[in-house]
Amino acid sequence: MVSKKSASTRSHLQEITIRGLGVIDNAQVEFKPGLNVITGETGAGKTMLLTALNLILGGKADSDLVRTGQERLTTSGRFILPNPITPEISELLEENDVIIEEGEVLLNRNVAKDGKSRAMVSGISTTAAILHELSAHLIEVHGQHANQVLSKPAKQREVLDSYCDSEISTALQEYRAELEEYLSLKKQIEDLTKASRDKERLLSELSELDSEYRKLKPGKDELSELDNLIAKLGSIEELRIAATGASEALNHEEQGGLNSLQHSKKYLQAARGKDPYLDEIQERISEALFNLIDASGDLQRYLDSLEADPNALENALQRRSILLNFAKKYGTSTDRQVSYHEAIERGILAGERIKDLDGGDERIAQLANEVDKRRDVLLKCATRLTMIREAAAIKFAKQVEQELQVLAMPKAKLSVAVNSRTGQSDSDFQSFGLDEVQILFSAHSGGELLPIAKAASGGELSRLMLGIEVVIAHSYPVGTYIFDEVDAGVGGKAALDVGRRLKRLADEAQVIVVTHLPQVALWADHHIKVEKNSDGVVTESSIRAISDAERELEIARMLSGVEGSEHAQEHARELLNLRLAAKA
Repeated sequence: MVSKKSASTRSHLQEITIRGLGVIDNAQVEFKPGLNVITGETGAGKTMLLTALNLILGGKADSDLVRTGQERLTTSGRFILPNPITPEISELLEENDVIIEEGEVLLNRNVAKDGKSRAMVSGISTTAAILHELSAHLIEVHGQHANQVLSKPAKQREVLDSYCDSEISTALQEYRAELEEYLSLKKQIEDLTKASRDKERLLSELSELDSEYRKLKPGKDELSELDNLIAKLGSIEELRIAATGASEALNHEEQGGLNSLQHSKKYLQAARGKDPYLDEIQERISEALFNLIDASGDLQRYLDSLEADPNALENALQRRSILLNFAKKYGTSTDRQVSYHEAIERGILAGERIKDLDGGDERIAQLANEVDKRRDVLLKCATRLTMIREAAAIKFAKQVEQELQVLAMPKAKLSVAVNSRTGQSDSDFQSFGLDEVQILFSAHSGGELLPIAKAASGGELSRLMLGIEVVIAHSYPVGTYIFDEVDAGVGGKAALDVGRRLKRLADEAQVIVVTHLPQVALWADHHIKVEKNSDGVVTESSIRAISDAERELEIARMLSGVEGSEHAQEHARELLNLRLAAKA
């Protein structure tokens, strides 16, 4: 059974749709959480499924893949996003203006016969590079070529850090905070040293800015407030006419609104208490009268303010001109409001910068002393990362070796070397610490431990990756794993163990496996069969999930290579019962 925690928090591939790709005319393949197994005769089109997926994940487009007679091929993959969505995925989607609906994202790729390719994310045009970047957070493909990524030092460090999980994430967070502070202090010293070479000129410029800022005392919102005031004062006559007319309409002795409401209230008060309905109307009129009295007072105060300063418009225009000159002189943006805020910010900081420059060498020496202290703390944080990795490397190698023993590689050896730079140079401190991680591997007894790229064949590398994924599955963030050739070179009991390990990985995340081995296929939670029609075409009806009864026939075919073998069916039934016994 799939882990409830994994199913609720990890992403997974829901379906792939394919049109006009190689032997596939049209097909829609649905995947489920847990272990998805894809089987079919050689040449049936299993490889085309992986080719379609490679395109969806931002792989290289090739016009030769377009089906004969078609103008273009179309592939799409629908993913259920992790819950909650990780910051990395969220940032990528926001950067590309992708709106998430119902927690899903749709990756599309079209390739025309002329080789032109088009990529989309949930209907928004994008690039293959963005598809690749986004899909890297959702899915990991392990095939003969895709596994080469494991030979990269960055990937090997990522694998080891995933094994360390929360222990290293806290230490890494502390280290990065110290590194950021250290580099910030170094930048301050660099800026001050550079500034001291031109101290007199800078002091003169900063003093002028500081003096002008203190004299002006510009408010953050003052420019926009002046714009509004000038617009108002520019229409003062129209405003005065409107306000005077409204005031007279309210206060006219005979026809004014206030006079009329007061008479109405007086008449109704004479009948107060004789009819609740009429009393309610009287209350509403009283409320309206009070509101109009307030409005009348506001109108009078408004008219008084219009008369208060006959030079208000001229003063406002003059003040705005001064502020705009300040913004133009000390701001850099072409947008006047942004430039104004930049000038204010520079004015605020001018005093501190003058102090720094006045302090000169003394301030630089003070910062240098602080940098030395920070460097010691940074080195301790980096050393802690190294210690965590070195301790984890031994345990990790041992657990992966144990996995490999049951994956038909009983003599395989693994070693994880953590090589650290000294930290004597600032360039030694990277965002991940001082360490480079190298995984060394030997598939055979007595073999020399070598870098992965030199020591493992395609099939061995796939099984190595399976062993690693099983070991780190609880903490690794990717929601879907795809394995191709993971069963290469194995059979019998070893193949059963490969299937068991895939099933164990599927308890943590979605796993999709293309296999020729019945000992692997029998562990599937969801079994997909690919077959060609009589005319050699693969259509939607040719790629389908098969029932338990059909699984017995398919596994029998995989065992014997022929359809309808009763002996093979008995063997298939025996294998399926083995799976049921393991579940129990």
